[in-house]
Amino acid sequence: MKKCSYCGHENSDEAVHCRECGTELVVPSVKAEPARPRDWTWLEWLGYALRFAGMVLLIGVLCLLSFGPVGRYCGTVTTTPPVTTTTANGQMMLRSRTVRYPGWVRVVYYPALMMMSGSGANGLYGRYLMWWESLPGRKL
Repeated sequence: MKKCSYCGHENSDEAVHCRECGTELVVPSVKAEPARPRDWTWLEWLGYALRFAGMVLLIGVLCLLSFGPVGRYCGTVTTTPPVTTTTANGQMMLRSRTVRYPGWVRVVYYPALMMMSGSGANGLYGRYLMWWESLPGRKL
């Protein structure tokens, strides 16, 4: 039995039009093949792997570059007054500067903070962060 798609009336299998409303009865064609699994070539795998690695690298670079503004606006800077000490070669002024960040900054930007520890502040990344510090409007 064929069921009319318009009115729902059941018609005989030989009917071309619905006996109730006259709508043409259409028989759906069934020619669907099962999907074959795709054969990947090594060049396709390499292309996808390079795209993935590039995206991971881009996200990492953007994360490191975003530490400048985040450190500027979320960090609390504490500076001690200069202390003068006398050494054999003359006098030296020492000043201590401490920056405290909220907990989420220490978690998210852990790699950036590790790059700043030790002599990392003298490298390219340290100069980039010092540039952010030198911009006018720094809140203390």
